[in-house]
Amino acid sequence: MTKLKKLMTKMMLGAMTVTTLLATSAGASAATKTTTTPAPVVQTTVQLAAHPETEIQFTKIRLKPVTTKKISSQVQTAVDASALNLDQRHQDSQLR
Repeated sequence: MTKLKKLMTKMMLGAMTVTTLLATSAGASAATKTTTTPAPVVQTTVQLAAHPETEIQFTKIRLKPVTTKKISSQVQTAVDASALNLDQRHQDSQLR
């Protein structure tokens, strides 16, 4: 019985593989068919206005070192505030 089951499994997998290969090759051949149509001739002209050179100013940004504990505290505070806001909305809708 197990030999028959293994044989049927192999046959099904083989059939599925062949089907997949045939479908893939059929899709690929359908996707690669091209039709050529002559493109219309279009000529475009772009004129750019003369812009004065702008001055670039650099700004230094100084970042303070932050610990993961502080970040997690800020995230927890934001989560708590969001939950509180949702809770207040829920209560307001119940009062109406």
